[in-house]
Amino acid sequence: MKIIKKLFYGVTYLSLFSKLLAFNIGIAPTGFYTSLDKNETHEIMVTNNTVHPMRIEIDIEKDLGWEKYDMGDMMKIYPKNLTLKPNGSRSVRFAVRGAKDLPDGEYKAKLIFRELPGTAKGNLEKLQTESGEEIGIEFELLTEIHIAAYGLKGERKIGAQLTNTQIKKENNGNRKLVANFNLSGNSALAVIGDIEYLDSSKKRIKKEEVKLGITTRESKTKIESELADIPNGSKFIKVDFKDKSGIRLGSKELQL
Repeated sequence: MKIIKKLFYGVTYLSLFSKLLAFNIGIAPTGFYTSLDKNETHEIMVTNNTVHPMRIEIDIEKDLGWEKYDMGDMMKIYPKNLTLKPNGSRSVRFAVRGAKDLPDGEYKAKLIFRELPGTAKGNLEKLQTESGEEIGIEFELLTEIHIAAYGLKGERKIGAQLTNTQIKKENNGNRKLVANFNLSGNSALAVIGDIEYLDSSKKRIKKEEVKLGITTRESKTKIESELADIPNGSKFIKVDFKDKSGIRLGSKELQL
C-alpha cells in the first residue's frame, strides 16, 4: 500500500515598502499609508509567480504592539479570496473608513496574503517503514506574506526620548543596533540613523544614512536593526537618530 502525505511549510514576512523577490506570490505595492479623516480605497496587485494555478486568501490581523491602535475593523477587503491562473494577476481593494470619534494619531493593520494548498506540485520523497510499507512524503512550499498598512487620523505628533542603546552580538557573528525610546506622542517612530563608523583613534571610516525601522506605539518601545557591511577596521559607531519627519531623537557612540 502506498500512502501520500503532504507537508506544507514556508512563511514569508514583509514590512511596509520592503522589496519582494522570488516568492510564489508577488505583491505591489508592499503596503500603503492612508488617511483616517476621510474614506479612501487602496489597491494592491497580487501576482501568481508560478506555472501552476493558485488560490490565495487575504486577511487582516492585529500587529504585535499595535493592539490598542488597530485599524483592521475600519477596513473591508474586496475580494477576500482569489484564484489566479499561472503568471496571472488581479487587484485587491482595501476600503478604509475612519470613525469620526477616533482619537487623533497613527494606526496600523497587518495584511496577510496566504497561498492555499492546491494541486500536488511538490517534491516527492519515498520512505519505507519497518513493516515494508512505502510512504511518499510530498513537500509543497507555500508562501504567506505579511505587509503593513498605516493610517493617520488628524495630525501626527512626535514625542520621544532616546533612553539607551547597545550593540547586540549574534551567535553568527552579526551585530545588531538596538535603540530604546520612551514615547509621549500619538504615533510610532520611523527611525533613521546617520551612522559614522570610526577606527580605534575615532577617525571616520565611513558615513551613511540608514532606515533603521519602525517602532510600535507602546510607551516603551525599541528598534533592532542589523548592521550590514561594517567597514574593515571599524572599532566604534556613532549614530544620530531622527524620525522620518526630520525630528532629532538623540545621539550615541558605541563600541563595536
